[in-house]
Amino acid sequence: MITVILNGKRMSFQAKDFITFGKLYDQICPKDKVLKSLTINKIQVPTQKVSELRDSLLEENAEIIMEFTTPIEYLSEILPGIIDYIKTAIGLLPSVAESLRTGQAKSFKDIESLSESISALDSLRQNIYRIIELPHIETSSIIVRLRKFLSTLEGQDISEIANSVENDLPIVLKSYQDFFELALSKIREVHSQ
Repeated sequence: MITVILNGKRMSFQAKDFITFGKLYDQICPKDKVLKSLTINKIQVPTQKVSELRDSLLEENAEIIMEFTTPIEYLSEILPGIIDYIKTAIGLLPSVAESLRTGQAKSFKDIESLSESISALDSLRQNIYRIIELPHIETSSIIVRLRKFLSTLEGQDISEIANSVENDLPIVLKSYQDFFELALSKIREVHSQ
């Protein structure tokens, strides 16, 4: 038997009835809700890893705890942390640029993390437009700066990459910060009515 605790409600299933985690997830996922947290056998699993788990075979005696919430509630919980993350990242950009200029190996890991973060922020931005009605913000100047950053990465000129990290990325990240602050403000405005 598999024990599933879904938003506090305990259920039991036979593993053979679903075979994979994805089939179980599709069966029990509440409509119009998003996964807020997932724990499998007392191990917290990041929600973004669900797609990687879809083909995983279910094990008998597994315990799966899932908490779902509305998209708006989820956003109202995560956006303050994301905004703080962006502010911190902006503050760290000068030191990342300096570490690039001084040839520290760690700086390339930082650049990779920054690139992944920007991609995740943009994905979240696009999803927010599907959830909340917001004015469409002109992003052409930001796209130009992102393309410049990407082309400096392709060119592999350390000095150019460092300059782009120092001059372009703060503006890119600040635009995401402004967008998420606008979205959070709109969510709070709607919830207070």
